[in-house]
Amino acid sequence: MRRIRKTRLTPDEQALLRASARYEGNPQHKRNPQDFGLTPPASPRRDATLCDEAGQINLARAVDLLALAIDNGLVSEASAAGDYPKQMWAYDGEYVFEAMYTSGVTGAYHGYPIRQSDPLFDAVVEAWPRP
Repeated sequence: MRRIRKTRLTPDEQALLRASARYEGNPQHKRNPQDFGLTPPASPRRDATLCDEAGQINLARAVDLLALAIDNGLVSEASAAGDYPKQMWAYDGEYVFEAMYTSGVTGAYHGYPIRQSDPLFDAVVEAWPRP
């Protein structure tokens, strides 16, 4: 079960992620994976959320969303390899995006929008820092 960590990333954790985390797309979450340099999946998942559901997300925007998640420090209780959070979240005022650690590739994350029907959507919006 995905749970938001009670404490935000520390400055040291943020520095580690800024230096070593990177976006690596997953073709399961792209209507046109070729736009991200990815090979279309042989067996697409019908239930996978697509980045396209949140408008036109290109590679630069995906990288920016990962940086936004790191900067705001909203991460999961669960950890992946090393000191990497299993999930991180970003909220752009309309959509909630989840960055999921990509197993087997140190520091790599892929991302997708979370549907409003997912209970985590409201939890992220509520936990997101207000300006």
